[in-house]
Parts: sequence; C-alpha cells; structure tokens
Amino acid sequence: MTSPGIRDLFHQNVRAFRAWAGAIVLLVLIQGLQAQSNISFEAAINVKEVIVGVPFELTFTLKNAEGSRFTAPSFPGFRAGGISEMRGMSIVNGRSSVSQTWLIDLTPTRPGAFPIGAATVSAAGRAISTKPLTINVVSAASSSKGNVNLPPGSDDKVFIAADFDRKEAYPGQQVTWRIRLYTQLSVEGYDIIALPDFEGFFSKEKVRYDKRVEYLNLRKKKYAVRTLYEEALFPQEAGEFTIGPARVSVGIEQPGAQGFLFGPKPVSLQTQPVTLLVKALPQPPPAEFTGGVGAYTWEVKTDSTVLTTDDALTLVIEVKGNGDARRFAAPKITVPSSFEIFEPRILEEETYEGEFELLHRKRFEYVVLPKDTGNQVINPILTYFDTDSNRYVQLKTEPIQIQVSAGKNYQSPTIVGPIETPPPPETSFAERLSAGLKSPILWSILGLSILFAGIFFFLKKRKNSPPPPPLPVIQKTAQPVLPKTEIADTDAAKKRFYATEQYLKESNPHRFYDELFKSLQGWLHARFGLQTAQMNDIDISALLRQRGAPPIRIQALLSVWHTCEQAIYGGQAQVEQMESTWQMARQVLEALEREIS
Repeated sequence: MTSPGIRDLFHQNVRAFRAWAGAIVLLVLIQGLQAQSNISFEAAINVKEVIVGVPFELTFTLKNAEGSRFTAPSFPGFRAGGISEMRGMSIVNGRSSVSQTWLIDLTPTRPGAFPIGAATVSAAGRAISTKPLTINVVSAASSSKGNVNLPPGSDDKVFIAADFDRKEAYPGQQVTWRIRLYTQLSVEGYDIIALPDFEGFFSKEKVRYDKRVEYLNLRKKKYAVRTLYEEALFPQEAGEFTIGPARVSVGIEQPGAQGFLFGPKPVSLQTQPVTLLVKALPQPPPAEFTGGVGAYTWEVKTDSTVLTTDDALTLVIEVKGNGDARRFAAPKITVPSSFEIFEPRILEEETYEGEFELLHRKRFEYVVLPKDTGNQVINPILTYFDTDSNRYVQLKTEPIQIQVSAGKNYQSPTIVGPIETPPPPETSFAERLSAGLKSPILWSILGLSILFAGIFFFLKKRKNSPPPPPLPVIQKTAQPVLPKTEIADTDAAKKRFYATEQYLKESNPHRFYDELFKSLQGWLHARFGLQTAQMNDIDISALLRQRGAPPIRIQALLSVWHTCEQAIYGGQAQVEQMESTWQMARQVLEALEREIS
C-alpha cells in the first residue's frame, strides 16, 4: 500500500507532465500556424522589358511550404515551353525557410498587354493561388534594349555599352548616364579606366544604384547584364549633346590550369558615344519661376503670427527636389503693401542620394517688417517646371494669417484729402465797399506810400549833411560743417560699394563676396569711424543702436556680414546666393543712410 505522501508526489508529477506536454503541443500548434501564416505564392518575370520574339522566364515561387498538384494558367499571346521545378532552402539569422519554384519559358508573339491568370498549388492542406499579373510586350523597334548603342565587336561574348535613362530632357532636369556590362562569360572584377567629359552638363557621380544582374536577349543572344557605373547629369541649356566613350577593364576568367595559376585575364572594353536631346522650356516662364525642373515639395513655417510694428516676422521655407540645385533660386514671396520684406538668405543646403536619384534640400529665411497694424495675409507660392506633365506647376500653402498690433514707436499714417471750399455768399455794393475799406491790403498800400515819401525827404535832407564815421565790422561765427575729406571718404566708400554689383556678372563668387565685404568695412569706417579691431558683431550692433538704427536693419546688416565671412573664410561661396546677398546689402545700406544720424 502506497503512502499518502508518495501518492501526492506521483499526482504532482503527472500534473506537471501534462502541463509540459500541453505547452509543447501548444508551441507546435503556434509554430505551425505561424508557418502557415508566412506561406506565400507569387508570380514574377526575370526581365524589365518584354520584347516580341525574345524569350523570357516566368516563375511561380512557393515559400515556407511544400506544394503539390501545381496548375499553370493559360498564356494568350505567348508560346509556352516546358515546366521545370526547383527546390531550395536558406538560413537567415538562425531561421530556416524553404522554397519551391516552377519555371516556364515564354516567347511573345505580338505586342500588347496580356493578362496572366492565377496559378494554383496545394500546400498545408489547402489550395493557394498567385495574384494575376499583366505583361506588357513591345516591338523590337520601340524597345529601349533594342536601341543599345553597341560598340565595335558587339557580336563578341562580352562588351560594355553606355546609355541614358531617357531619350529627351529639359535644362535643369536630372538624367542618368550609365555604363552596363553585357557578358556570356564569367567575369571577375572590373576597373573604370577613363570617363568622358560631361561638357554642357553639371555632373555628379552616383554611389547608390541597382547593381543586381539581370538577363536580356539582344540580337538573339542571351546576356547577363550588370550596371558598372552611373552619373547624374543636369543639362545646362537646350540643344543636342553627345557624351564621348568610356573605357573599362574587366577580368575574364580563363578555363583550365592556366586560369587557376594566373587568375583572370584583363580585357579593355570601350563604349560608343551616346546623344541626348535637350528641349527648351516653354516660353515665357511665369514671373515666380524658381528655376526648379523636375519634382519638388516644400514646407513653410513662421516664428509667430501675432506681433507688433516693432517686431520682425521670420519666414522659413524648406524645399526638396530632384532638379539642378545650382539653378534653383529662392521662391519669390509677395507680401501686402503694409509689410517690408528683405531678400532671403540660405540657412542650409545639402545634396544627397535617394533610392534612385540625387536629391537636394534648401532652407531659406525671409525677414518681414510690418509697417501698419491690422490683420494681414501672406500667400506663399512656389513655381517649378514639372517634367511628368511638361508644364509649370504652382505649389501653394494655407494662407498665413498675421495679426499686427501697434508697437511703442508706432505712428499711424494720416491720409489728408482735399478740402472743399464753399462758394462765397453774394453781397451788396455797400457791403463790398465797407469790406474794401476794412481790407488790410488797402491800408498796407497807403502805409507803404507814406513810408516811401518819408524816406525820399530824409535822403534829400541828408545829402547836404557830413558823412557819419564808419561803423565797426562785426565778424559772424561760422557754422560747423563736415570736413571735405570726410565727405569725400564716405562718397568713395559708397561708390566702391555700388561698384560691387559688376561682379554679379562674373562666375567668381569668392571675388564678389570678398569685394562686398571690403566695401562694407570701408563704409563703416568712413561713415562711423570704426577701426578694424571694432569690425565685429558686438561693436557694430552697439554703434548702430546708439545712432538709432532699427533692430531689423542691424539684423539684416549682420546677416550680410556673416554670409560674406562664410563665403570668404568657410568655403561656402554660392553663386546662386550672390544676387540676393547684394540686394539685401543695398537695401540695408540705403535704409541706414536715411534713418541714422
């Protein structure tokens, strides 16, 4: 007879075993459900473009399951070959997955869009189907692959060719020039020996591009094709431009013992020149056109929507696009007449690579000064040329509502209209005679007549009298005037400043910013006596505040000052910023000449 303690222990072990077994079963069921939920069955083709008469492969791939009773759809418009089956397994991060693929060779018989129905397979106790797809077939004449500009020796088993990603473009639009390797041999490594001159384009090498191998049929031969190099190009003007040849060295693996001993054999290959047609932009462009060509987005922010006439409104605009960053100018912001807006300055800019193309981003800062009170509205607009629709497009934001109240120094503008004078009332002759006798003009004439008569008799009487002794000469104190040398220095400084505008026509931003910076230093020295050691933010701000300059003028002057310093000493001399910097500097200098004492 078993003791109670042993029986209790036995029952506890049984319960623990049942719980453990239940957990194992549950885990197996969960894993089975997860495996079933990860099962996929998809159809795909191995080429980017399907050409009449050129065979390609259509694949149906089942993942995370083992399938049976595969049923293929019908293939209208294609000649279908036999069906072959492949199985595979992969392990990623410790997790294994299995796949099963059915391959069918198809040859298009005519151009058009042909629907491919769903294929079915039995897996995990149920029937699974692929999604239907449509295959677009083009003729060999209209195929971009059929237009590959083949170099001499293209009938060989390996060659390279250069092409553009499009046949036509606009000035400022991004196009991609690339080198592609076509081979029927085993290639091990390559080296770019020489690239052409991209004259007529602004160019930048691309690092991120699709390096995967694809298979193409060209002149009844099947090649493995891989992109070796890509360059982003931006045409600068309309016309027909030709990009010259490029040279590449590739390593061709040699069969047999010789290849094993000496490695791949280097072979030098060369592309043929390719031509791009650059069309002119539609004329005339809108007045608000920024120069952006491509696709753009933007974002507009303000630091405040409630301010006084003593405050300044800061408007920041961030623009992103795929066009030529050097051609893109700051958007023109139109403000009501009760605002004064300064030329914008570039806060930040960068160029970076997206998934398929180069992108650029710019942040502009606008300073707006309210001159009157009330509720005002600013409607920012960005205009660019959209290459998808081939037309100018305007981007708009929600209207910016600005509420302006009176500041401490606010003086309300008074509008004085014409004063209407009522017609004089009709009077009688007696009233007019009485009014005439009371007229001061009449008595003034009589008084002057008596005065002239008295002067005449006085001078006649004095003629016979001896002349009086001469009076002492009283010297008048001269009023203080600005020394001529100081006037000349100020005028010369201003003349040098205005002469800076001539450097805008040159493509030498460093010279422009250097001359503008020196002319501002000369003006501050001639106008206020600032020495070189005092040419800094603190001393300039303190001096201008003492002279009564508005804070907005001081901020604008220092903004120009910093832009010049960054261009000269920081290597940030931007051609597209020269015009806006000059306009802001001119506005600030002229305003300070009017406003300060």
